[in-house]
Amino acid sequence: MEKYAKENINQYVTSLNVQISNSIDRYVDDMQKVLMILSEDANLPVIADKKFVGTFEGYTAYNRFYDNIRSLIFFKGYKSLSVILFDRQEILTTDLNDGEDFKYIRNALNTNMYREITDSEQSMVLLPGFSLLPGKDNNTLFSQAIKLWGNLPGEKDFMVLSADKDLFSQFLNGVNNQAFDDILITTEDGKVIFSLNSDVSAYDEFSNKDIGRLAEFDTLRLHGSSYYANVKNSATTGWYVVSLINQNKIDKQINDSKIIIMLTGIIVMAILIVAVHLFVTRSTRDLKRLSKTMKNIEKSNYQIRSDINRNDEIGDLSRSFNAMIKNVLENQVLRNEAEIKSLQDQINPHFLYNTLDAISSLAIKRDHVRINGMVEKLADFYRYNMNIASNNVVEIGTEIQHVKNYLEIIQVRYGSRLSVNYEIDEGMSEYRTIRFTLQPVVENAIKHAFNEMSMACVIGIKAYETEDTIVLEVTDNGIGIEESKLRKIMQDIDGEAFLSHSETRGGVGLKNVNMRYKLLFGGDYGISIESAKGNGTKVVITGRKMK
Repeated sequence: MEKYAKENINQYVTSLNVQISNSIDRYVDDMQKVLMILSEDANLPVIADKKFVGTFEGYTAYNRFYDNIRSLIFFKGYKSLSVILFDRQEILTTDLNDGEDFKYIRNALNTNMYREITDSEQSMVLLPGFSLLPGKDNNTLFSQAIKLWGNLPGEKDFMVLSADKDLFSQFLNGVNNQAFDDILITTEDGKVIFSLNSDVSAYDEFSNKDIGRLAEFDTLRLHGSSYYANVKNSATTGWYVVSLINQNKIDKQINDSKIIIMLTGIIVMAILIVAVHLFVTRSTRDLKRLSKTMKNIEKSNYQIRSDINRNDEIGDLSRSFNAMIKNVLENQVLRNEAEIKSLQDQINPHFLYNTLDAISSLAIKRDHVRINGMVEKLADFYRYNMNIASNNVVEIGTEIQHVKNYLEIIQVRYGSRLSVNYEIDEGMSEYRTIRFTLQPVVENAIKHAFNEMSMACVIGIKAYETEDTIVLEVTDNGIGIEESKLRKIMQDIDGEAFLSHSETRGGVGLKNVNMRYKLLFGGDYGISIESAKGNGTKVVITGRKMK
């Protein structure tokens, strides 16, 4: 990891060094082009010719050339440009502040620094660290000199263009962005001519090192500290750009990165462990819930459903289980309907025999009007029964009329002992319900609620609506049901237990109505029974509004 981190840092530093070195090369090339253009300025020969000294033409040429170089310095950002007429000991420059500077340059013309230019065999000379005012001006990074008349024998006039150290400092500060402890520019022999953050004298020991042989990201010992050095050689100047980064800083960054990576790994691992634990816990919990639901189904509690809603295999299993239970429940309803049909086949002959016996009694009394009414209602009753296969859903008004026909026939046999009260809210007749919803409930009341009563028997039938529900109620003032028996009846109706017909008032009729309601409207709907011993019974049937 440490090696990988150093390689990444080295790549980043190298890219910056390449950018800096290329910028220096372009700057030097641009200076050379400017010097070549200015050396061919038509005003220079006039200025250099002694015969034009003190003339208007010489004065005009001097001013024109001076204006040209001042504009150039301003737009290009150079530090200074000077023309040295060596033999005449005259100087045209943008860098003089007062007469003392002028005298200083004249006295310095014969020093070794100026001889490096005048005695050079090259027409263009690169001068690292050269200043027009040596020892007095420290803001020159390097200079370029061009001989004005080529390499003609005895000609020593030249022009010097200097680069501003402050301008380079601003540029390198923008490139550095606090990445390096220092950026150096050195000559080929290791002499430091520029330091971004220190005085060049602080790197005198640097000249003893072989800069060109430094490996990438090599280690240097400077000022009592270790530095990682990245070196880039300039193709144009032969100089080196050296970027220095304190080794302790890099090592600290690498150690910090290790800690961050380690902590990140621990956090990610902890998150994965927690996520896996939660997934396994949730899956185990849901599987246990599904297993418990299956055990309830084993007890014939077909109304229960799995409420597990997941987008995975357990969710698919839950949905498949609910679909299976729905199919089982539908088959159960069909079986119960067959049982009801079988019971009706047995009951209807007795009902018909008793009804015909009542009609016979009316015939003896010659009560033709009531006989006619009884026959019509009997016909309607059997017509409704015979259409059981045509449509399982009917309007509530049709279902209530069927129950009225049944009760009016029964009332002929019971006489004044049985009375019926109807409370049907307006508009309820248009809603739809399941065929044979009310008859099994009313039939159970007549058979079981009044069998021990000698008093008046009253049956109430109500139909009303709530916000989104229709409610049908059948009440009686019969003998009621004991609490323990009522609990068993409700368990049987809800499919949680099985009772024989001798043990329950509901039989398969109420259970079938309840199951069909839940299939049609949902598990929240169906039958509920309220009763107490000696206080009558109320059967409440709820369904969703449907027209």
